[in-house]
Amino acid sequence: MLLSHEDVQKEPQLDYIAYRRIKNVATVRVQPRNRTLVVNLKLDPDAVELEEGFSRDVRGLGCLGIKDGVEVRIRSREDLTRAGDLIRHSVEEG
Repeated sequence: MLLSHEDVQKEPQLDYIAYRRIKNVATVRVQPRNRTLVVNLKLDPDAVELEEGFSRDVRGLGCLGIKDGVEVRIRSREDLTRAGDLIRHSVEEG
């Protein structure tokens, strides 16, 4: 989904995978113990509807690769579908 936009590049880092255009639009970390993908998106948390246990405001928390934005936790295909609009929005704004 992140690579569907033609100018997004995937750049593996030590602790995460960065997806960037000019700047990072998203970072992805795998948490195998929790069976979760943690996706940090370069979005204004005030501009999106946050859902308890699924997405949260990470301003000021020091996320890897994205200074301020929204964190999304993906644990299932349904979560990935729910995250689709947020991911597309982050890529288009990035």
